[in-house]
Amino acid sequence: MPEKVLSLTEQDFMRMKAVIIDEDKAEAFHLIKEFVKRLEIQQQKGMKSHLDH
Repeated sequence: MPEKVLSLTEQDFMRMKAVIIDEDKAEAFHLIKEFVKRLEIQQQKGMKSHLDH
């Protein structure tokens, strides 16, 4: 399976740090779900552009 790269905004990074400081498990889970969704969207875009050629 190829590696995946997720670009993080400054806001993403600050949210991650807040989750660690607050030990907020629910927010951590929410962040992971968001990141996975973004990676899936990136993967779908990559597959579409590959098939278009």
